[in-house]
Amino acid sequence: MEIVSSTGLDDLPWPELLPDRSPVLVFPAHPARLPVPEDGWAGCDAARTFPAAPQPGWSAVMTGTRLTIHRPGGAIWFDGEITATREWHRRLRDQHTLLLITGAFTSAFDLRPAAAAGRLLLLTTPVGHPDNP
Repeated sequence: MEIVSSTGLDDLPWPELLPDRSPVLVFPAHPARLPVPEDGWAGCDAARTFPAAPQPGWSAVMTGTRLTIHRPGGAIWFDGEITATREWHRRLRDQHTLLLITGAFTSAFDLRPAAAAGRLLLLTTPVGHPDNP
């Protein structure tokens, strides 16, 4: 992955692009964004099969630079501005899916050790764009 924007030092998610240019959003651990296993989160052992089909019940809408992600049942899991490159936004708009990564890390510096220890959780969600259906 390549970091394309935010530092991950402020509890905010940061955008990444996988080698195949698929958009990813990395979320440091935060009490307001707890991953619930019953919602479809998969451990990093599933990474070989990602990006997987979007999880049922999840949805996201990107309006300009604002991203809102809803859990199954409609509760908001994340709502905020995403600072990303044009390419990241273009890839998201073209692919209509987003891989979410979270787990036992609190900053970009903690991501690699968490990944090496198998402490990441992954989920794919569909993304709509009201300004570009």
